Amino acid sequence: MAVMTQMKLTIRAKNKRNSIVVLDEIEWGVLPVGTLRHLFPFGDELEIEPDEVELLKKELEKNAWSMLVGYLAKAEHSALQSRRYLQRHSFHKSIIEPCIELCIQKKYIDDRRFAQIYVQNYLQKGKSRRYVVQKLYEFGIGSDVTEELVTELSDGELSASLLKEQIVRLLHKHKNEEPYKRKEKTFSSLYRKGFSMDEIAPVWHELVRGDDDV
Repeated sequence: MAVMTQMKLTIRAKNKRNSIVVLDEIEWGVLPVGTLRHLFPFGDELEIEPDEVELLKKELEKNAWSMLVGYLAKAEHSALQSRRYLQRHSFHKSIIEPCIELCIQKKYIDDRRFAQIYVQNYLQKGKSRRYVVQKLYEFGIGSDVTEELVTELSDGELSASLLKEQIVRLLHKHKNEEPYKRKEKTFSSLYRKGFSMDEIAPVWHELVRGDDDV
């Protein structure tokens, strides 16, 4: 059985309210300045005993949990966003992962619920399927889940209507261009926004006739 030894504690200022706790040169997270002053009133760099190390880690675990629950109470977040939030506050992996797992168990974090909210929001704003899949991937949501939700929640008529509005705006913006240039710039702009050519073309042909319809 390994014998626990003293560890070097270093307290680094993060901001006016919080300080970063460092044990043997490894960051373990943040604690309020007042809490650290109460626990260790005699300096910002010292050797601490094993029982003090355990007490300190317990305080860090409680603070990580409190911060994460507060973060999730403000808005829906994915597991990846929540993990990155705690990482930004320098918490150690051994503290972060149990917090994430407990939040998932308690349904404070639910990636499918998160994805459903964002898919609905993006679709209502007229975002393309490709855009939605890419954006949700950045939040740690697999493309299979997003694709399923987009198919389930998308309103074909609404999507076509929103795409039509965007094409009308772009036609007005490029009204002084030659017809082929107008079409090229409109298609390029919509493609960059994530719409596929298969989505753009039918709406374009419905709106545009004559020289533009090349």
